[in-house]
This record gives sequence, structure tokens and C-alpha cells, in this order.
Amino acid sequence: MNHPNAASPTRTVRPTTFSLLPFRRMAIAAMPLLIAVPATHAQNALDSTDIAALSTMPVSSERAAQAASLIGEALTLAERESNQGFSRTRLNVVRGAASLLPVLGGNTRNALTQRWLRLAMAGGVPREMRLMAMADFFDAAARRDPQFGRRIAGALPDNAARAGAFLSLSERLERRDYNTAVDFALRARSAARAESNPLLRARALTFVAHRLAVMSPDLREEAVTEASSNVRLLTANRERDYLMAEVVGAAAKFDIPTARRIANDIGDEGLKGLAQARINLSEISQVSLTSSNTDRIASLAKASARYDVRAVPILIQLPPQSDVLRALSDALPAIYPTAEPAIEVSLLERMWTYSNTAEASVHKDQLQSRLARLMTLHDVWRGRSWGKQLAWRGGRVQVGAFLTDVLQARRSRLGAEGLQDLASRNINRAITETRTLTPSARAEALLLLAGQILS
Repeated sequence: MNHPNAASPTRTVRPTTFSLLPFRRMAIAAMPLLIAVPATHAQNALDSTDIAALSTMPVSSERAAQAASLIGEALTLAERESNQGFSRTRLNVVRGAASLLPVLGGNTRNALTQRWLRLAMAGGVPREMRLMAMADFFDAAARRDPQFGRRIAGALPDNAARAGAFLSLSERLERRDYNTAVDFALRARSAARAESNPLLRARALTFVAHRLAVMSPDLREEAVTEASSNVRLLTANRERDYLMAEVVGAAAKFDIPTARRIANDIGDEGLKGLAQARINLSEISQVSLTSSNTDRIASLAKASARYDVRAVPILIQLPPQSDVLRALSDALPAIYPTAEPAIEVSLLERMWTYSNTAEASVHKDQLQSRLARLMTLHDVWRGRSWGKQLAWRGGRVQVGAFLTDVLQARRSRLGAEGLQDLASRNINRAITETRTLTPSARAEALLLLAGQILS
């Protein structure tokens, strides 16, 4: 089977400043360049070794000790630089170590985490960087050891970061310990209420509203009202309207009339359309699906998919018919080797499981090819595994070629081809080689090698 139009666009797409990722990503715009390459690319290289799998795989004491030593050395390099003013080394270490620390264990993990927290809270670290790093840390901590994450979250002096931390923990524990998950959502709300920055407070309360709208019938109306009130206090602009559209999404989960009233307060016509699409999809999800509304489902699914990816969780509640599969495929972001992951692993997994229930078709093949390539941006090996499962031979070839391009692009951007190849043969020699680098590059390389060891 050959699909000439199956390839995804190759243009570079960057989020605008008002775009919101899920709250634990803190809706931060693209990170600035830290050294010759962005620190985020170092983190992407770690993603390719499956940070998600690190949450459950056992780490031998020998490997953990070696990785901890490298992380500690990177922290020392950052600690030697001034606490005030711009420091490339400090910024690289604050961001690069975030996802690695929770994989360690015992007293070593506690000691290194406390050193990392002191660096992250230092005056020379921009708050946006701190919040993004905290989000990465608690993503990993929630997967690996929620109790450890809870201890760290409770002591955070940054209210917005603490709110995001408890939201991450709440999401992770929802299916395992419902009461604790609700408690964490309420802790997130308390932290959000204490946040002095109006924009960060409104963001936090908005995503608390999303949590409670799903989890607590007794609290969801109050949570949506509080979020809506705080968003309305912001200066009228596009970001305010975007947050209001998020509040509409939370309200639409349980109260369509309220969601419609809130949507009327959105000034930007495009964002009002986004809010209306969410209302429409929620309305469909709350009625029985019969043959008489198949056309309506298809048309609304297609229309909503043009607005944003967050229509996906509702779309995958619909029958996997061709129009819905095409709408899902169209909703995905542009795919290119240097892209940063734009969709969470958990959502990709849900879409993959959903697509496997569909009958064989061109639309299924195209969707699954794109899902496999998006997974490759998170984890090249799981992306490759998905690609091998494709029924369409052209899709298998497409995923394989994309995997090669991703690996080469990351190695090239990091300038780490030789270092990583050497590490696969002789890790001690590779560590020695890092000592010829500048402090900022050396710190980044040490964290890269630590991630390679832990994988």
C-alpha cells in the first residue's frame, strides 16, 4: 500500500508565548540558548534512552553510584559559579539534572536533590527556567517514587512550582489511590491561592479546576468559578482569552450551560471558536452514540481538531471511524527530526491503543505512522517498536528513516557523536574526555553520560 501524502510537514513550528502546555510544563515559551546548543537538546538525548522506562526499571547499585557521581560532579561545577547573575553552567545543571535525580535512591538521592534545589532557587536562575525544571523533576518523581516527590513538593518555597508538583502527583496517583490524588489536588489549590503573580495564580487555578472537574463532584463547580474569577482579573489580551478557553474546557466536563456562559467572555474570535469546539465535543461525549448522529460526530470532530491537540482526549471517546481517524491525524503537530516532543507519552499511548481498535484503512495507517514518529521524539526505541507493528510497509520504512534522522540530528547538535560512541565502549575514558571541555559544556556532558548509564 502506498500513501503519497502520508509524510508529515517539515516546517519548524514554535509555540507562541500564550500557548499552554499541560500545567506541569508551566506553559513556558521556548527556552533560550544556554550554550552553543540548547540545554533542552541534552535532555532530548536522555529522552531517547527512555526516561519513561526509567520510572520502573531497576537500577543496579553500581550503575546508580556511577551516575550519582557524575551528577554530583556537575552540581559541583555549577556551585562554583556565583549565585547571582547569568551562569550557563548553573542553568544547564538545573534543567539537565531534573529528570535524573528521581531515578536514584536512598540518601544519595536526597543529598543530591537538596543541592539541586539550592541551585534551582538561587537568584541567578530565571523563574521560568526554575518552573520548567521543577516540572521535569516532578514528572519523573511521580512515576518513580510518589512519596519522595510528595516530601520534596511539600517543602518547595515557590508556590507555582509547588502547585504544579502536586498536580503531577495527583494525576499519577488517580487510578491507584483516589483519595490521595484528591488530597494532592487540594494541596495544589492551596499553593496556587498563595501565588502572588496574578498570571501564574490564574494558570495554576485553571489546571486545578481541570483536575477537580474530573475527580470531585462536590468541589468542581467552586474550582471552575474560582479559576474563572482569577482569569477575569488579568489584563484583557490573547493570553487571558486562552486561559478562559481552558476554563471553558474544565466547565464543559460537567456543566455545558456554564461553559457556554464563560465562553461568551472570550474576546478573541479564534479562541472563542476553540472554546466552542470543546463544548461541542463534550456535549457529544455525554450522549449515546447512534447512527443518527454519525454525521454530526464526524463534522464536529473534524472542526475541533483544527483548533488544538487537547481535543484528542474527547475524540478518542468516539467510534474509530475514518473521519475521526483523519481528524486525529490532522490534529497532530508537525513532525521533524529536531522537534521537541509536543504531546505527552501517556496521550500518545492512549491514541495508539485507540487506533489499534480501528479496522484497516488508509487513515489508520497514516495515523499510526505519525504516532510512531511522535513517540520516537520521546523514545527512539519505543517509536521503532511501534513502527515495526505497522501493517503498511511504507509506514515501517518511514518510521525507520525518521528514527535514523532523529538520532543523527541530536548527536550532531550536541557535538557528542564521539563522546557517546566512546562511552558505549569505555565509560571511564569518556568521563575523562569531558575534562577537556569548558565548565558549562562539561556539566552538560556529565549529565548526558549519567543518563546513558542509567538507561
